[in-house]
Amino acid sequence: MKYTLLLILAISFFNCKKAPDAPKAEVKEPTSSEKEIQGSKVSLDTQNSVIKWIGTKVKGRHNGVIKIKEGNIILNEKKVVGGEFVIDMDTIEVLDLTGKDKAKLEKHLRSEDFFEVSKFPTSKFVATTLSDPNEKGEVQVTGNLEMKGITKSITFPAKIQFSEDGKKVTAKANFNIDRQLWGISYKGMADNLISDEINLDLDLTANL
Repeated sequence: MKYTLLLILAISFFNCKKAPDAPKAEVKEPTSSEKEIQGSKVSLDTQNSVIKWIGTKVKGRHNGVIKIKEGNIILNEKKVVGGEFVIDMDTIEVLDLTGKDKAKLEKHLRSEDFFEVSKFPTSKFVATTLSDPNEKGEVQVTGNLEMKGITKSITFPAKIQFSEDGKKVTAKANFNIDRQLWGISYKGMADNLISDEINLDLDLTANL
């Protein structure tokens, strides 16, 4: 019986579906700006800003969305130099299921196994530095992500664009993080292990 369980675990590990092909965020200990970021703050349009997520496991994957409660970007001479946003963890929603299965998984994601929403109702990201755009028009964003009371500095690529009429700015990014680094350690069933990597797709909008 012992060896059968070990065999199941080994097979599950090697066959676990991978997270979507996206850059893996570089993770370090929390950082802070050497000096306060200067510029004017513009509130995010929370109705048109969203985070999409994908979680994978041996037998498939789930995807959904989570809403942004509030946030802002910091502009300096028509350039985004900083920003932050608060994530409302209670709004986490599963989009690939319906009915009882959808409700069951959403309840589980809010539980202690995952995000423990009753104790940690929000998560937060605060940008500390943004690089100049590279040849692809991407900037490297570095900032502190706080989730379940744990804060880590992450760096990921993003695209920031201003609308032609100059009335709107959007920031988009797609990257993977290792959930274990934020204390989200639930492994799943022995024959249906969950990948440590979560894919996050950020789509933020601010009206100028």
